[in-house]
Amino acid sequence: MLLTIYIIGAIVMVLSGGYYIGFVTAEGKDERGQAILGSSSQIVFSLVALGFVYQLMYIRFANPTLEQIQTSIFIWMIIFWLSNSLSIFVLKRRI
Repeated sequence: MLLTIYIIGAIVMVLSGGYYIGFVTAEGKDERGQAILGSSSQIVFSLVALGFVYQLMYIRFANPTLEQIQTSIFIWMIIFWLSNSLSIFVLKRRI
């Protein structure tokens, strides 16, 4: 089960990273692209801050094993990459 989550997560991260890189190379150089990247980065930065707080509280209060910490970090990375590409997708349609 955990291996399946890792494989699906890796695929999601690769697709999200590819979408991000494709946007940066194709449209990220003009003013509109820079505005989209800036707004997307602000959204993801707030998730990074929430991720750090979550990790600190999870480690402090749940007393997890190393494998649970690794899985938690992996899931947060999936959320970061996915939210970055989704926010670019949504902002691209709005702006």
